[in-house]
Amino acid sequence: MRVAIEEAMISLREGNCGFGAVIVKEGHLIAKAHDEEKTAEDATAHAEITAIKKASAQLGRDLSECILVSTHEPCPMCATAMLWSGISELAYGCSIKEALAQGRKRIDLPCKVIYARAGKEIISHQDILKAECAVLYDSAVRDHIEQLRQADQNQLEKLAHELSAKRLKWFTDHRSIYSSAGQDILETAYRVFLDKIGITAAEAPIVRRDPKRLVLHSKNDCPTLEACNILGLDTRFVCRHLTEKPTTRLLRQIHSKLRFTRNYDRLRPQCDYCEEMIVLDD
Repeated sequence: MRVAIEEAMISLREGNCGFGAVIVKEGHLIAKAHDEEKTAEDATAHAEITAIKKASAQLGRDLSECILVSTHEPCPMCATAMLWSGISELAYGCSIKEALAQGRKRIDLPCKVIYARAGKEIISHQDILKAECAVLYDSAVRDHIEQLRQADQNQLEKLAHELSAKRLKWFTDHRSIYSSAGQDILETAYRVFLDKIGITAAEAPIVRRDPKRLVLHSKNDCPTLEACNILGLDTRFVCRHLTEKPTTRLLRQIHSKLRFTRNYDRLRPQCDYCEEMIVLDD
């Protein structure tokens, strides 16, 4: 499955739909593929179909005793191709049912229904590395991939300007929540930071507290991090130019001398957490 996930990541880097598949026989990797629907201008160029073609080029038409491993439950076209090829076993990460529940467009016809109607018994395993596969289809991660795919420093700074506007609009709409007199400035800034990002204190705990600084170790799910991992981008470069200034501008709605920064030597994925700081300058 990890090989299939890498294929799906290649697909997303190329601008395709993010599906990966491999075919294995007797423990040996026979074929690996990813979808090429967009780049090849071919609606049938699904990962599973391409993997079956590659495997057949090596083993012939009969792929019995082969296992197909896919990041996503195959669509009806691919599930039927499995039947015709004789593949006897299937393993996948995310299901069609879950995709539909997320609002994604899929044909609501699970593989098991197709196999039952065909009178064919194919062993199926679901939820294989499900969390890792689910990242590929997360809508926030997909949005970040589209934004960052061709982003240079100028584009990142343009995106940062747009992000600043959104964060300032959010604060304007929620200002009254944070305007109580007598509140500690750093604590208020920390609360605003958590609320705007939509995370809990447990996901970004304070590990050091000084009179003028809070140090956080953030471990929250981060679509920017996941998009950078998929695209092969350096989070130190992307995060510095994309999110540092917008977060500072947000916090300065509380106090003009607040500043947000990071220790870029301790940033995911190079580290297990992102060391982030809320600073009150003199």
